[in-house]
Amino acid sequence: MQFDLHYFIEGLHFNLAEWFTFVMAGFAAGIVNTLAGGGSIFTLSALLFYGVPAPLANGSNRLGILVQNVLGTHTFHKSGLLKLDGSFYILLATLIGAIAGALVAADIDKSLLEKVVGFLMLFVLANILMPQQKAKVKKKINKLGEKKKFNPLSFFIFLLIGFYGGFVQAGIGILMIVALSKLEKMNLVHSNALKMVVISLYSLPVFFVFLWKGQVDWVFAILLALGQIGGTWFAGKYVISHPQASTWVKWLLILMVTTTIFKMFHLYEYLPGLGTP
Repeated sequence: MQFDLHYFIEGLHFNLAEWFTFVMAGFAAGIVNTLAGGGSIFTLSALLFYGVPAPLANGSNRLGILVQNVLGTHTFHKSGLLKLDGSFYILLATLIGAIAGALVAADIDKSLLEKVVGFLMLFVLANILMPQQKAKVKKKINKLGEKKKFNPLSFFIFLLIGFYGGFVQAGIGILMIVALSKLEKMNLVHSNALKMVVISLYSLPVFFVFLWKGQVDWVFAILLALGQIGGTWFAGKYVISHPQASTWVKWLLILMVTTTIFKMFHLYEYLPGLGTP
């Protein structure tokens, strides 16, 4: 499926409030991904909040992910922090898994995908609300040293992680960092750098899978991507050193995730004045 200029122009019917929301969701995602990971939760939540069908939201979310991780990879490369020695099997496993995951997600029933996203958001919310456990994981990552040699178990785990990334993406950055630190004994900086390479590599074919299946809205995709570029720049220049940055991100994430849970499970129907159960 090629870029259709006529379809793109027809898609410009959304009002400024919706455009602003998508750009700001991308902006927030850029900041969150720069600080830690999980920024795609913002963009996916924004699309779903405005009633974009889950398959279309999942596909349109991928362009910004690709652009941001390519830019991040370039930054790490310029800084001399990108080390790919011995990582070929990780790249291969995640690439195969991601393409398989995207093919499954592109053909899955819309209502089933919404439920999967809803349960994923419940898991994300539970993880956010358990700061002690999160801090413990971070401590372990910082203590680990260099990566270890290839083993079949690692290949299989990265295959599964790749499948998840191709299937829905949200929160994949955190999974990648934990897996690289625990299985490959990488420190946090090198884990983050390799994570961006991995996501950049598989995001291109995954994006084309959704494009081929007609599940990419170029207007949404470009707005989110522009926001993510701006958010990445802003975070690197102003936010990353702010002492309250993590707290802001946490509460904004809780708000977005909770809203998405209500949307995916239609819980708003049970609220007085908003619907009938």
